[in-house]
Amino acid sequence: GRGCQYGVMPICRVLLILLLFAVPAEAAPRTLSGKAWAIDGDTIVIKGRHIRLFGIDAFEEGQTCGRMACGGKAGVAIEGLIGKGIVTCEQQDIDSYGRVVAICKSSSGVDLGREMVRRGLAVAYRSYSTRYLADEVWAKEHKQGAWAFGFDSPLHWRRTHP
Repeated sequence: GRGCQYGVMPICRVLLILLLFAVPAEAAPRTLSGKAWAIDGDTIVIKGRHIRLFGIDAFEEGQTCGRMACGGKAGVAIEGLIGKGIVTCEQQDIDSYGRVVAICKSSSGVDLGREMVRRGLAVAYRSYSTRYLADEVWAKEHKQGAWAFGFDSPLHWRRTHP
């Protein structure tokens, strides 16, 4: 239309500016950081908050992948990645169990989820994200961790081992 012509340009500019400020900005992701400890290969705790690592599904405690104790190795690996430094997590969501779902990095800047997938101790959780698919492809091609032995996905394993 012709709404912003013929001398009403200043009003249109003011309306446009007001509209820009009226649209809610994307909320900044909530950051959680502190010393962490692992519950399992894809769940950590910081300051009493359970945090599920975004975009990955790690092998479960007790799960074996061929002759490899992949579930136990996943737990040991995440503890090693966490170390004694500060872990920083950017919240992405809250899951159905009330846990924060976040992308977490070690004090040295290592993305915990990415590293677990690259080590073959977790798979990309495709139902929720494609963020780590390339890392999974790399781990598979290089026969890292469970990829060297063959395995049931952690999701399938949970369904068959209640």
